[in-house]
Parts: sequence; C-alpha cells; structure tokens
Amino acid sequence: MRNNKIKILTVQALITAIYVVLTISNLSFSYGSIQFRFSESLTQLVVFNKLFWLPLTLGVAIANLFSPLGLVDVFFGTLGTGLALFISICIFKFIKNRIIRHIINIVIYLIVCMPIIAYEIAVFSGDNGSKIAFDWNIFLSIYGGLLLSQIIVMVIGVVLTEILHKTINLEKIFKK
Repeated sequence: MRNNKIKILTVQALITAIYVVLTISNLSFSYGSIQFRFSESLTQLVVFNKLFWLPLTLGVAIANLFSPLGLVDVFFGTLGTGLALFISICIFKFIKNRIIRHIINIVIYLIVCMPIIAYEIAVFSGDNGSKIAFDWNIFLSIYGGLLLSQIIVMVIGVVLTEILHKTINLEKIFKK
C-alpha cells in the first residue's frame, strides 16, 4: 500500500514538473492573449485516469507564478483548469469511449476554462497588471484567439497521449 502511494506521488510530481517546464521554457508563447501553451496538451491525460487532475492543476498554479500577471494568473488559471478538468472527470463516469472523452474534454475546456482566462486577460492586462474596465469586444477577441490556439494544442494532446498510451498504460499507471 505504501509503495503504491509513493508511486502515485512520484508520477504526479513528474507530471507537475513536466507541465511547469514545458510552460516556462516557452515563456513568449505561454502567456498573453495569443498563446500556444504546449503544456496544455497534457490536460488530455485526465481522459485516462482522474488522478492526473491534481498534478495538472498544480502545474498550472506553479507555472503561472512566472506569468506577467503573477498571482492573478495563478488564481484564474488554476480555477479555470481545475474546474474544467473536474467537470470532464465527472462526465467521464458515464462515458467509456476514449475518443468521445477526448472530445468532451476539449469542449469542456473551451467553454469553461477559456472564458475565465479571456476574462482575466481582458480585465487585468492594463499597465503593470492593473485592472481595466471590462469590454465585450476585447473579451471576445481574446477568447477567439484562445479558442483557436487551445484547439490546436489539445488536438496535439490527443495524438500524443494516445501514442504514449500504446507504450505506457495511462489508465493503470497509478496501480501497482
């Protein structure tokens, strides 16, 4: 039992670290109104096992400490990711088909997480991260850019996690 807990924590720590490294190694594309955060492809891991929720959410929190928006991004980014992945996991209880799960995870992410991030960027991207008045046009412009980039990154995530799953059983990675 103890060895399995250590294995779970080790895998989770590795996933968190990989998320953070992928994010901060590509700073110019990881933050802002147009972003290709390649680490987001890892969010497809929850399709295989709900225990990936914690390291992914924690990875977002840690990576966002390096964001130009700092703690604001830590709050909104962690909220958006944690909530979207949690909703996906709850829905997955009723769906076994992995491809359908991937699609659901992408859709949930786009309609739950991305509006939160678009709001954050639209409202807190004033000088020195100061709050500015909300503007629907700015919000929708940012949201549109995030949707496009997120779809691309998450489709890459589907391909990568499915390839990885053929080598490592991601559904049973946390078991003895």
